[in-house]
Amino acid sequence: MNFNLVQPLRFFFGGGIYHHVANLTVVIMALAILYLVGLKIWPVSFLLWVSLIVFASIAIWRAGDFFQPAADYVQEKHKLPESIKAAVIDAIASSFPEFCVAVIAVILLGRAEVGISSIVGSALYNVLIIPAAAGLVAKGPMKIGKEVVWRDSLMYFGVVILLLVALLAFPNAWGLGVAALFILAYVGYIFWLNIDYRKHKRNLAHEDTDVSVSEDTDVSDEGEESELEIRDESHAWKWILGMMLVMGLASHILVEASIQLGDLLGIDAVIMGFIVIAAGTSVPDTVLSVLSAKRGNYDAAISNVFGSNIFDICICLSVPILLALVLTGAVTPVNLPQIELVYMLVGATALAIYLFWSDNYTLTKTKSTIMFGIYLLIILVAMAL
Repeated sequence: MNFNLVQPLRFFFGGGIYHHVANLTVVIMALAILYLVGLKIWPVSFLLWVSLIVFASIAIWRAGDFFQPAADYVQEKHKLPESIKAAVIDAIASSFPEFCVAVIAVILLGRAEVGISSIVGSALYNVLIIPAAAGLVAKGPMKIGKEVVWRDSLMYFGVVILLLVALLAFPNAWGLGVAALFILAYVGYIFWLNIDYRKHKRNLAHEDTDVSVSEDTDVSDEGEESELEIRDESHAWKWILGMMLVMGLASHILVEASIQLGDLLGIDAVIMGFIVIAAGTSVPDTVLSVLSAKRGNYDAAISNVFGSNIFDICICLSVPILLALVLTGAVTPVNLPQIELVYMLVGATALAIYLFWSDNYTLTKTKSTIMFGIYLLIILVAMAL
């Protein structure tokens, strides 16, 4: 039986970028051969690590893009509100790259600060860049539901403060106590969402469902050349789990290549995690929120941001610590001298909440542009640390 590898790869990457990815793969293979035979000169190393970072980011993006129709199917099947689907299902899957980064940093590298910095950087990217991107692609000003601002954003702000307190109170090592605090915070968030879900079910009889399963599974209207057809819920969960696996493998490549690039350029791994790894792992969140904004699901676009960030901090930091505790029996060393990164995240989060709340819960294109500018400013400051 003949198996054509090109066809599934073309389907996964899409006809529009498949040839570019194929060419990039050839370049990576050629550079890798030169590197392995000992030609580790600066141009070869630089191009190799940058190419791997680009390839991994594309793979993460496409995996997140294919996850969307599968998540939509599950959401429609169980009549979940858009905001809850975005805050839980989308957030968990799109945050899987961050989870893998944290596991790699804690278990394989023994450098929890790299995982923390990447999650802080991802949270900063999510709270500034993703809403800004969604606001700019939306047809008009984004009207955000009050529940998203007062439920998701305030819960997220509380989690950011919890992260800061944990770093200040336990600056040298994290163990079972810190992990338990983060997990309890996430359980409280899910409990809060469940209350809203029950309210939604009581009102469901009075609302019309505008999006059918067949419409959710058609991504061709978003400019994609590939179309994923979900047959049943089992098929949907297979795609969800499969894409999470792809994101995990791509995240491993992203981490290793970013650290190697940082060593080559003389940039600390913590800063590389804060900027490069964070941006690369946030690609699925960007795709999901931008697609939601294009469809007019503004609450979903913003809920995914906060839900993803809450999951990143509460679960992606706590579970690796617990795994390390089980595997080694020791607490996880933490050495993050760049505590200013967390202070900047706190300030950016407070500002983002204000921008969402002002003008009667409306995110305008002017506000979106301001958020872009603030992110760039923070990156410049981080590079100087």
